Amino acid sequence: MSQVHIPNLNTFADLIDRLVVEINKLAFFENKKREEHAKDSPDQYLIAYWDNLSRDACEYRSMLKNEINRVLTMICDTGEYKTLKELRTFRSPDKDVGEILAKRCELPGPNFIEELCKEK
Repeated sequence: MSQVHIPNLNTFADLIDRLVVEINKLAFFENKKREEHAKDSPDQYLIAYWDNLSRDACEYRSMLKNEINRVLTMICDTGEYKTLKELRTFRSPDKDVGEILAKRCELPGPNFIEELCKEK
């Protein structure tokens, strides 16, 4: 039996989202290090600071990749992936994006906003 995943906590999508964030942080810290190294008088303490943050982000990234591999292996082994249904406290929109864009194509700029407001 496969594990039931909780939305916004431990789903595959959450792991991917966190991985993207950590990769962006890692790139930011590495760029800060490079910028400091490029200065005429680089601050070695600042370089060490950015380096420590970079190492932490890199370790977190590795842990996330390992967890992603674990989840993918579980999916392949069991052939299933279960998540709890995420309940929303807001109502569904009256129109989907496709309907709004179709309406936008029919009306010129200023008229589109007026018509959209009238429909509510």
